Amino acid sequence: MKLILLGGFVFFLSFIFVPKVSAQIDSLAQEGERQYVEPESFPASLNMITPPEGFEVTDRFNGYIHYKTGSAIIMTLIKDATYLTIAKGMTEEFFQQNKLTLLSERKVLTDNGTKGLDYKFSFVIQDVDFIRHMIYVGDLNQTLWLAVTYPKMGEELVEGEILKCIQTINLNADRDEK
Repeated sequence: MKLILLGGFVFFLSFIFVPKVSAQIDSLAQEGERQYVEPESFPASLNMITPPEGFEVTDRFNGYIHYKTGSAIIMTLIKDATYLTIAKGMTEEFFQQNKLTLLSERKVLTDNGTKGLDYKFSFVIQDVDFIRHMIYVGDLNQTLWLAVTYPKMGEELVEGEILKCIQTINLNADRDEK
């Protein structure tokens, strides 16, 4: 059963993308013919967070998985896009296209002072309710995107640990180790 749930939400993850940042940039370019840099996304360094206890690195995607609860953290680094720009793409249309119900939106301030946003959604796959946090934390040059997904029935166990994990985000983790 857990593998079916895990497979279902990993499949669903393949349809969820960062809101269209390029659309906002294109409109800015048309307004004043400004030059801009097209954002690019890369697998983020797994060292940028301290995962919750029991989460393991997986080779199925760039991130961590907790097999016992069917939970996952997928990590993507977006270069040349601020979390504020990405937030402009978090619209009702985006939610509807991706069959997400917005539960909450909150500002994030990590333990090392980096700012961001945490969007909490619910969605259903194969009659199973899931929760997804889409967290965007960054600076002027890059944004770390965490897509955290877990079954709603495990929310009481997982939610607090995920919120603690968000606090550990460090965009400079690799630089700090050198």
